[in-house]
Amino acid sequence: MANLPPSGLRTPLERVRFLGSARSGTTEAWLMRVTSLAMIALTLGFVWLLLDLLHLDYNGVRAALASPLPAILLLAFILAGIVHMELGMRSVIVDYIHGEARGWTLLANTCFCALLGLACVYAALRIAFT
Repeated sequence: MANLPPSGLRTPLERVRFLGSARSGTTEAWLMRVTSLAMIALTLGFVWLLLDLLHLDYNGVRAALASPLPAILLLAFILAGIVHMELGMRSVIVDYIHGEARGWTLLANTCFCALLGLACVYAALRIAFT
């Protein structure tokens, strides 16, 4: 009890529970905001890329995606979107699912996002390099 701050510096709930900050969540909130900002710019670039590729046939799209800028833009869009999706679903799961199911649901969320990300990256690289 000697390490507790003076009672004037604690919140009313903390005075009742004798708890401080949970010391978690700020990293996830920061990452969510960073990926949100990245997705704004990447979505604009992705829409520009799609509009540029709209008139091309399959071989033309493959040739266009073989150049570095469109391929990097597509991969960045995929990866930022997957990370943003995983963080958002993790937030929903932590808020609304309780008990033992939370751990299993978080595991399923992480595995699903990882597999979806790998499939999307594989597809983009396959189109770009074959």
